[in-house]
Amino acid sequence: MKTIPPTCPEPEVGRKYWRSLDQLAAAPEFRQWMEREFPSGASEWEDPLTRRHFVKIMSASFMLAGLGLAASGCRRPVEKLEPFGKQPDDYVYGTSQFYATAMPTRGGAIPLLAKSYEGRPIKVEGNAQFPGSNGGTDRWAQASILNLYDPDRSRRFTKGGTNATPEAAADFLNELSKKAQENGGEGLAFLLECNTSPSRLRLQKLISKKFPKAKWFIHEPIDTDIHRRAASQAFGASVKPQFNYDKAKVIVSLDCDFIGAEEDAHNSIRKFVDGRRIETPKSEMNRLYVVEGLMTLTGANADHRLRVPASAVAQIAQALAAAVTGQGSSTSPAGVDAKWISECAKDLVANKGASLVVAGYRQPLAVHLLANAINSALGNIGKTVVLHGAPDLKEGNLADLAKSLNAGEVETLVLLGGNPAYSASAELDWAKTQRKAKTVVRLGYYEDESFANSDWHFPAAHYLESWGDALTSDGTLVPVQPLIQPLFGGLTEIEVLARIAGVDKVSSYEVVRETFAEIGGGDEVAWRKFLYNGYLEGSAAKPVSARLNSGAIAEAVSGLKSGAPSKENLE
Repeated sequence: MKTIPPTCPEPEVGRKYWRSLDQLAAAPEFRQWMEREFPSGASEWEDPLTRRHFVKIMSASFMLAGLGLAASGCRRPVEKLEPFGKQPDDYVYGTSQFYATAMPTRGGAIPLLAKSYEGRPIKVEGNAQFPGSNGGTDRWAQASILNLYDPDRSRRFTKGGTNATPEAAADFLNELSKKAQENGGEGLAFLLECNTSPSRLRLQKLISKKFPKAKWFIHEPIDTDIHRRAASQAFGASVKPQFNYDKAKVIVSLDCDFIGAEEDAHNSIRKFVDGRRIETPKSEMNRLYVVEGLMTLTGANADHRLRVPASAVAQIAQALAAAVTGQGSSTSPAGVDAKWISECAKDLVANKGASLVVAGYRQPLAVHLLANAINSALGNIGKTVVLHGAPDLKEGNLADLAKSLNAGEVETLVLLGGNPAYSASAELDWAKTQRKAKTVVRLGYYEDESFANSDWHFPAAHYLESWGDALTSDGTLVPVQPLIQPLFGGLTEIEVLARIAGVDKVSSYEVVRETFAEIGGGDEVAWRKFLYNGYLEGSAAKPVSARLNSGAIAEAVSGLKSGAPSKENLE
């Protein structure tokens, strides 16, 4: 504990500034002030008794008004400060410090440089040292600092809605691990959010090996994983696409708001803008065609925008594919100018290998398969569309978990993040369905709808409070490095999974170090360089080659429904 010293002068120096109250009362300037402030009571000042009483009453006001000079400083209240338990070697008082970290997202992490002042994170910006990033972020990353200090975040461990201790929560997880070891994980189910953490993936594989009867499920309110599933189905391998907007001269967006609502927007924006720059007098800007039902940021930047009902996007994609490949019918939907589609297709064909067709997550799987077919026909695969290998654990979805719960197959349900009681489809009636598990364990950032139907609740740690790791959209390994201890003792996903897995080292730091030792080596120098740079050099995913599965495309297209919205066919 430190005590702030008073700001008054030293006694031997300060005596010359002091005057008695009688001397102060006799001063001409004080008499003038009295007559201005208290004209009706100034005459009473001549009475010694009244004057003494008045001075006693008003002395505090005189001090606050600055009368008595240094006297006001000596009345400063003593304040208690919490110092560093052990001051860091490189700490300079009053100077901000910066640390490389990353913000995990559904499909990849955003490399960041976090600013810390007096031990508190106050700002995040993009990591300019990360290859090709130019220090870019998005609005979600910029706003994420507010979530750290959100007064509504979960602050307590609870059991049955009442407060519990972190030790009791740890004991429960240990008992859950022992029980799973005895029965092979029978009746144990996990519901996760999408994540690219290698440490989480490693623990998932470890738990699946130790407890083969345990089941895994994934739920996201927004299906951004559709890009991976569509590419995997289109090319017959577990792959995910990376879109190089900067290498495309012609871009066609099929209801894909890649500047705004899609995943990896911070990279998409930078790459798209790079293609808009005119470097030489002979260079040309890229051209953007957008087909959408609602105005988006991408549509606002389009050179050619076609507004159609969202259900008509699939028919336009089918007509565009027919026009590009010369196979099938290129008939345009009702109300759509056929010339728009033909001119768009002509521009794509004129820029083979330098064009790009992308579909948005709101569109059905068939539209994404058609986009892959068009890109393949144009020779864009490996150029504007790069395929990377993607792990496929074959997790079930929320509907699959609901079936298991209704069948009484789940004894213990572990919810790691998310709020399915709010975001699940209405027909699942998740609030009641969740309670069909005997025990519900929930790691959550808020005490929300899913909290009310949980037996155990653990507060989740913010990423600025957590040790972790993640992969960016191009597969580069980045660290999630904390700048502060968890404000409310929160846990991370990997800490909960490590305890259930029954491993010896359960802290998130130790789990991440073990994962890094497998990927980047166990060298201490390499680890420190990894944290300092904010990424592992040379860890980006290598492109893979794959051949289009035409049969999968034809099968998906055959199931497309046609028809404009009407009172019988609502959209």
